[in-house]
Amino acid sequence: MAVNTIDYGTLTVSTSSVGMADASPAMPAKAKGAVITLEDAQIRWRDDGTAPTATEGHILNASDVLTFDSWTAPGNNYKQVLNAIRFIRAGGTDGKLKISWYD
Repeated sequence: MAVNTIDYGTLTVSTSSVGMADASPAMPAKAKGAVITLEDAQIRWRDDGTAPTATEGHILNASDVLTFDSWTAPGNNYKQVLNAIRFIRAGGTDGKLKISWYD
């Protein structure tokens, strides 16, 4: 089973919680994996369906990468995680995520 890049998007993370549906373009329906890179400004994230806050959630620092790997084990399907994940900025500056989606 091959894994292919199916789209690329950008997501600005500010003072309100955002998810993959807020990216431009939004997450493709067939996405099962992703690589997400934070370009700047510290943010927080949660993938349990609950919105993070500026003080609660996993921290992500500039240049950090989140990988929801659908290629080393092509049977992995992170669609539920990708639909549930939410982001919010942790400080006074918006963050920008760059996202590559995979099937």
